[in-house]
Amino acid sequence: MSSIEDKRKYLRLGAFLEGTFQTEEGKKGLIMLTNFSRDGLKACLNRKVDLGVMLKIEIWIPGSIIPVFAQGAAVWIKQGDLEWTYNYDAGIRVLDIEQEDRQRILDFAYTHWRNARGKV
Repeated sequence: MSSIEDKRKYLRLGAFLEGTFQTEEGKKGLIMLTNFSRDGLKACLNRKVDLGVMLKIEIWIPGSIIPVFAQGAAVWIKQGDLEWTYNYDAGIRVLDIEQEDRQRILDFAYTHWRNARGKV
């Protein structure tokens, strides 16, 4: 187990959700969320942001016409391993999200996780 895993308080569920982000300074970009926990998420960004920057995030859940809105702080960021649309990997601590929206994301991620393991 790595030192990062040792520090995690909550189980992480892997799933992919796309959306957009905007910083307080107005920098806009695309975001792909790749795993989720109760208080944070891992994301891929198409634009680099500074450490600690606040992000307003709009997340699109498949099958839903209503996006999820959240705000969070970038707690780590690094150049991604792959060269594609999303060139940066980031960890985001979710600081503001409606409880119902948090549950919608976690339900989606949990369902995706179960389906990936053949336990429908």
